[in-house]
Amino acid sequence: MNAPLLTYRMTVEQFLDWMDARVAALPYDEPKWELFDGVPEMQEHETWRHAQSKLSITLAIRDAIRRSGLAYEVGIDGLGVRIGPKESYQPEAVVFPKGLIAETDRHAPQPIVVVEVLSPSTRSKDLKIKAEGYGRVASIEHYLVIDPETREVLHYRRRGEGLVPEPEALSSGTLRLEPPGLELDVAGMMG
Repeated sequence: MNAPLLTYRMTVEQFLDWMDARVAALPYDEPKWELFDGVPEMQEHETWRHAQSKLSITLAIRDAIRRSGLAYEVGIDGLGVRIGPKESYQPEAVVFPKGLIAETDRHAPQPIVVVEVLSPSTRSKDLKIKAEGYGRVASIEHYLVIDPETREVLHYRRRGEGLVPEPEALSSGTLRLEPPGLELDVAGMMG
């Protein structure tokens, strides 16, 4: 399912060119791809539950940004987060400072919050590999993992050079993301 396609390691720039060539050659919508240590991996197609979770969290973040009056934007599907020269992830949602992105950009500039929604096939990668990868991006202060099965939000926050290894699990109440200063209703994030 998420099997690597190539035997050599791509840079992020090569990966973006490779994706452009695929999209141009295919008569149908291209699935979502991510780059792990230079190897592109196709992600599974979303279920209705996954799509609803992604929509709920994105709307909750958008509304929190509006309420706060802070100069941030929330991006969804397709806007990547560059982890390193050979790693690029595609979170469900990403928050970054307003005014830094161009129409043709493919990666969020200075991401501060990233969100993934768990699925059975991505659980291990989201909770281990991506948590470690997002922790290497100095601007990322919060990594939120939505678990549609348990209806919990797992909140990894920055501590020193990375993210805390054990996230806080929340199923109700208010989640304050400081910085940048956003408040999210946990139940509202679940839809």
